[in-house]
This record gives sequence, C-alpha cells and structure tokens, in this order.
Amino acid sequence: MKKLLLTMALGAACSAAFAQGTLNFANAAAGVNAPITVNNSATRASGNTYTVDLYWGPAGTTLSGSLTPLGSSAIFNAGAQSGYFTGGSRTVNGVAGGTSIVVQIRGWQTTLGSTTFATWAQAQSGGAAIGNSGLFNITLATPPATPVNLVGLTSFDIHGGGVVPEPSSFALAGIGAAALLIFRRRK
Repeated sequence: MKKLLLTMALGAACSAAFAQGTLNFANAAAGVNAPITVNNSATRASGNTYTVDLYWGPAGTTLSGSLTPLGSSAIFNAGAQSGYFTGGSRTVNGVAGGTSIVVQIRGWQTTLGSTTFATWAQAQSGGAAIGNSGLFNITLATPPATPVNLVGLTSFDIHGGGVVPEPSSFALAGIGAAALLIFRRRK
C-alpha cells in the first residue's frame, strides 16, 4: 500500500513538473474586451473572411519579428458577436504553467482573389490585409486550473491589401518622372 501511494505521489509530482501552460484564446472574456475592426472603419471582422493567431516569445521579448506562432488559428464570430474570436483553451507547448510570456495577436485576410492564406506571413507576402495587436505579457495557467485570459490585449485593425510599394519605389518613380520631364523640355 505504501508503494502504491508513493508511486502515485511521484507520478503526480512528475506530471505537474511537465505541465504545459494554457491560455484562453479569446478577445472577449473576463478582463478582456478588444474587438477587431477592418479597413480603418467601425466594421468588425466577421466569419472566416479573417483569421487570427497568437504569436508568443519569452518574457522580455521586445521585437515582434522574433515571436513564434502558436499555429492554432481561430476565425471570427458572426452577427452581433462580430469582431470577437473564441478560440478556446490553447496550450503553449514547451512552456510550463506559471511562466510569463510576451504575446501578440495577429489577424489577416484569408483570401485575396483565388489565393488562400493559412498564416499571417503568407498573407503579408501575398498582399492581403493584415494587422496586429501590441505586445503584452501574460502568465500561463497550470492545468487543471482555468486557462488565463488575454488581459492586456487591446483592439486593433486589419487593413491594407494589395501590394504596397516600398518608399524607395516611390522615390525611383519620382526620379523617372523628373527625367522624362527634363528630356521632353530639351526637345
């Protein structure tokens, strides 16, 4: 009997040591009310036209380019709940509960013409509308505790679409136009 109790106690301690942190992937929950809009308007993202994913990094991360996608995206609710996503409980693999992480939510347009985008990076390089929250910190919950809400998330806008030229492209176009005007006047 003592061996059984000892084995159970060690098993529980080991599983607690390897418990991975969880969060509630939703932008409407206790302490969180951050609806997401599109195209710099009051229109809220709705249905599967737009998608969001969570990007995270170790505490102290200050550059969004160094964040890792959770890879468990969610679509938006429709109707009266437009602008909100309810992705449910998500596990951050390899990170223990009780650990603080830096989080950013990124949203993107799922299709542009006949092209479908599965990730934010694909949407960005494909010229689709994109947007992201600011960076914020959360401390992951340890199962079986209730997953932690995304307290600190603020509203953001998904906008753009189409390829946006770099500023250097505008400068080059301006130089070309000036050269054409000069050439035309000399004739």
